[in-house]
Amino acid sequence: MNQASDFMTRLKRFAISMRFGRMYAGIKFGRIYASLLLLPASLTGQNIYDGPHSKEFAQYLMQTHQYQLANSEWERVLFFSPGDTLARLDLLKSYRLSQKPAEGWQKLSQWYPAGSLSRPFSLEAIQLTLIQGDYTSLQSILERSAGLSSTEKSNYKLGSWLLEGKWIDQPTKTREPSFDITTADARLLELYTKTKNVHRKSQAASVALSAVVPGLGKIYSHDWKDGLLSLLFVATNTWQSYRGFSKNGISSVTGWIFGSLAVGFYSANLFGSWKSAKSYNSKQVDLIRHETEGILFTR
Repeated sequence: MNQASDFMTRLKRFAISMRFGRMYAGIKFGRIYASLLLLPASLTGQNIYDGPHSKEFAQYLMQTHQYQLANSEWERVLFFSPGDTLARLDLLKSYRLSQKPAEGWQKLSQWYPAGSLSRPFSLEAIQLTLIQGDYTSLQSILERSAGLSSTEKSNYKLGSWLLEGKWIDQPTKTREPSFDITTADARLLELYTKTKNVHRKSQAASVALSAVVPGLGKIYSHDWKDGLLSLLFVATNTWQSYRGFSKNGISSVTGWIFGSLAVGFYSANLFGSWKSAKSYNSKQVDLIRHETEGILFTR
């Protein structure tokens, strides 16, 4: 009897707990549902897509180097405040840092097609032109940059001359820009001095040398490894071809095979010598260009 009574008591407790559990679950679900109903009202009270919040988010994206996302966010800010000059400047910067200088330049030309530029916009415009290699537009920007000193303008002129890389085609002794150098930046002056010590390799001379001695043109361009390999391949196949023809005459299969290989390697050696001289000159320009970018370009 006691066991039956105890069982009935436990059964009642379980039923009561299940009832209250369903009631609690119902209350909890009701609270969640009410919160969802009130969410649009809270968002209406605090619009996260308005101008101030968009600007705050755009600044956060810039600080965390998410420049690609910052592009569209600054565009949103300018949609609300088209005349916000600081937002315009930050949009140009985000385009530059997200590797979209053409879009930044297009915006700048749209906002300020002519007339004087303030110092911040001048500096941003200069970097946009240099990144694109638009050295003609750079001269126009420098003329409109009333906020820059003559020394600063000279810095950018010399920097653009170094970046353009045409100095490599000038004779070493007369390697000079077409403007007077009044640069005060010691780092740019040092790079300018380096250019006067870079000896350009003539592609015609490289080919001519390799025509006489296979691989010599590559060695002339400081490409020692490929030069020696070219000499080895041409010489080896020429010798094997000579042996074949000497042994079996003009009908020698071995002579013709190795002779064809020798001609092929010799022709490749001429083209490779031309390419080697061109590559050497490009490397010298790239070394100067890389150091110049580190001086002129800022974040």
